[in-house]
Amino acid sequence: MKFSIKPTIIFSILTACATLSIKAEEKGIPYRLPEAHTMTTFDIANELVENAYQSVREYSPFAEMDEATNNESNESNGLVDKMADYAAKFLGTRYRRGAAGPKAFDCSGFVGYVFKQFGFTLNRSSKAQYTQGEKIENTDIQPGDLLFFSSRSSGKGRVGHVAMVVDVKEDGTMTFIHASTKKGVTYQKFPDNGYYSRNFIGARRIIGTNA
Repeated sequence: MKFSIKPTIIFSILTACATLSIKAEEKGIPYRLPEAHTMTTFDIANELVENAYQSVREYSPFAEMDEATNNESNESNGLVDKMADYAAKFLGTRYRRGAAGPKAFDCSGFVGYVFKQFGFTLNRSSKAQYTQGEKIENTDIQPGDLLFFSSRSSGKGRVGHVAMVVDVKEDGTMTFIHASTKKGVTYQKFPDNGYYSRNFIGARRIIGTNA
């Protein structure tokens, strides 16, 4: 670290002097430091403390790490917003099995197409996409994450459908966009206490990981 430890030592000495003065006064000892000198001591101590804090804020490696983390988070949020806006352009696009856009999509084709426009390469099938990125807990789901479900064709407990989260509320409810077999590209609330809740398998994060 770049800041010196000397201010800390000086502060300790000055504080000790002030403390001894106060204790002497409480015990009735006639001699004590003059009040003006005591006030000056505390003023100097306060200034030293502030300088020490400032040094820590400027030169601490932890401060640099926090700043870097915040920058990365802001960049990710901005990217996710752009991805969500781009995906919304395809609302209503019809579903077709095996299609990867842009005139028609199946579920994994749609997610893969959107991510590809922003520099991410996803596997072709939802089952294979479930092996990419990092697995996350339900309580950690954020916009941009992928949700995976079983489907009628895949069978219970097997990945057969994928969607991208575009919004998460404080209560944990969320909205995802996906290519559904009946409505094409559309939004869906989750959990829905219905089909998607019953068939939910897990969530994975691609953005910010080595997908």
